[in-house]
Amino acid sequence: RHVSELLYNLLQFDFAADSETVASITKHQAAAMRSLASLSRRLQGFQSALECIEDYVSIRGLKMWHEEFSRIISYNVEQEVNKYLLKKVLDADSAFQSEIVPIPRFPRTQNEPTCINFMGRMVSMLIKITDTQYTTFSIEKSGWFMSDGTEVCGLKTVSLLRQAVGVYGLTGIDRLLCYRILHELHRFVKFFRTNVTKQGVLLEQLRDELYPEWKTPTKAVSIYASGSKKAEMLMLPMLTCFRRIGQAQLLRRMIRFELGRCSRIDAKTLLQSVSTLNASILSSENPFEESPPELKKFCDMSLAVGLGDPLQTVFMATDPLEGLPVLLLLCVIAYVPKLSYNAMFGSLSKNKSGYPIDGWPLIAGISTLLKQFHPSYSKSFLAYIGQFVRVSVAACFERKQVRKDVASQLTEDLRSMLVLVNQFCDISSIPKSALHEHIPQYLMEMCSDL
Repeated sequence: RHVSELLYNLLQFDFAADSETVASITKHQAAAMRSLASLSRRLQGFQSALECIEDYVSIRGLKMWHEEFSRIISYNVEQEVNKYLLKKVLDADSAFQSEIVPIPRFPRTQNEPTCINFMGRMVSMLIKITDTQYTTFSIEKSGWFMSDGTEVCGLKTVSLLRQAVGVYGLTGIDRLLCYRILHELHRFVKFFRTNVTKQGVLLEQLRDELYPEWKTPTKAVSIYASGSKKAEMLMLPMLTCFRRIGQAQLLRRMIRFELGRCSRIDAKTLLQSVSTLNASILSSENPFEESPPELKKFCDMSLAVGLGDPLQTVFMATDPLEGLPVLLLLCVIAYVPKLSYNAMFGSLSKNKSGYPIDGWPLIAGISTLLKQFHPSYSKSFLAYIGQFVRVSVAACFERKQVRKDVASQLTEDLRSMLVLVNQFCDISSIPKSALHEHIPQYLMEMCSDL
């Protein structure tokens, strides 16, 4: 009960909706880090006390601490996941609740009424301090930064989270982020079938006009402009979905890195054992011959030691969505002009401050969506992007008397598009040879020098 009360009291973050500015984000981020540091010290005191008395009273204090702390985390994660489920898990049905040693439930806080408990508030805090409206993600620096270069969330933040809530807390946050991503993917599929399907004739017409993808169609510029204008109303909901998915995936990526780093230092034998078992299962003739409880236990252990790439996760199985690659092409064409390459972060960042877009979350969101479908969807998307790049290059060099400012903007958009497609291949584990099938390497080098 004391541990639950401590988690409830210290993990409360004041993020007022009407005060979300650059200054307030930095202020609240600093306050959140102080709360996590205080929690880490208090919980370390509880653990040290149990370790000190275990020899005197003949109890396994450290084992008791890990079992009970993991039960508290798992119970709160289970209750927080309920908001994404149609069939809720009640206290009476929970495998982590006990009549002898019950885990207390606390009311929701006024600052975070949508979060059921402290696990939801931690995820909400991470989402808010990495908001794409105010921050830029850099995969080289592994963190989110303000426009002036101030880091608001990085490896130090995730390390502090691990010190505060342990490996159990990080795996719980990862699970909540998975449910958030799954929820957004279901929303996108529903949006596609209710709104985009009405534009089915437009998508089919565009697909016919751009076929075959290896060829440069006549009047291609007008085709892109007409398609983007007609599908303009669909772009903002898609952008919102992609940046939420990408943001959660990048957070999962950082959490997985921290778990892997700790396991390589503190649990080398366990890491090697899980890696060997994983390779053995994958090389067997029937990888799924194990019973479901054993597979689930193995998956939980793999997550705890940081194995696997979160960006390769398949969250759901769904029917094919006709015209999805063409729609993604129109989305990229619509938002690439709002991005430019930032050498300080090594990524695409927004041109205007305050606009809710960022390069890496957008790319990670599109990559995660395409992972839920057949690999031919990713191949078609790359083919359409390659066709657009070739058309843009041809248009750039055919207009000999084009105004200087227009040519400059065109080359800037080309550079941003090439950066986007390169980073898409990197994060999706697509070999560059597949990209060079649609965009010749010499063309990419020539455009990068514009």
